[in-house]
Amino acid sequence: MMRPSVHPLLALALLLPLAGGCVSRRPPTVAHVHIGHAITGVHVTPNKEGYLVSAERRAQETIDFTSKAASSHSLPEIKRNIALAAQATDSLDNFGVKESIVMAVNHVTFAATSDDATLNVQKSAPQFAADSTQVIQRCDLIALLGKDVQASTSVNDASVSVAEIAKLAQANLSGDDSNGDGVAGSVPSEYGLLQLRKELEAIVAHENPPYVTVDQWYLFNLVRLPNGKWVFDKLGRGGNIEGYK
Repeated sequence: MMRPSVHPLLALALLLPLAGGCVSRRPPTVAHVHIGHAITGVHVTPNKEGYLVSAERRAQETIDFTSKAASSHSLPEIKRNIALAAQATDSLDNFGVKESIVMAVNHVTFAATSDDATLNVQKSAPQFAADSTQVIQRCDLIALLGKDVQASTSVNDASVSVAEIAKLAQANLSGDDSNGDGVAGSVPSEYGLLQLRKELEAIVAHENPPYVTVDQWYLFNLVRLPNGKWVFDKLGRGGNIEGYK
């Protein structure tokens, strides 16, 4: 199965380490920085990539591990690969698919509730959050089926759950066709990460003033004060400040 190509907007995350500490003359809006955390980069992810980029990468890892399990005739190997697939899907510590998409939704919500949010973002954020729920539900199912695999006593027994995990893992990336219209992801209830990415890109495209890719310094130095106010840390400590959230 061919892997989906990475959209240029999301590929910007790969350029972040080369961006240095450049700071633009006019600070971006807080709302746009939060959107940048979802699609471009954030200092807490393993590769300092955007949360949505992280979710897509981990979703592909889930597919790859599940494919290895499906082609194996060794029960220990099947269990090992499914354990890795479950971790790629549901790991909190290493930003699995579920954690990554939840954080992307959180930051789009932060954008919508920022003082400088446009009406476009305010109206679009709740829909984006609602449309992400199917991915989260699939993640939960993969975690449960992964436990079934670990409890299996034969390859045949495990293969039933592996096949279901494979379907869910692919749907999490590219959507499913549950309504049978021949198009995966044609309605929100079928959405995977690729459809959610397009939805977020559409939000960005409708921004006025236009969204401009946020410089790394602003992405990595937006912090929240104890009173809930978002500010840029002028000392550039990457948001890791005691008392900040």
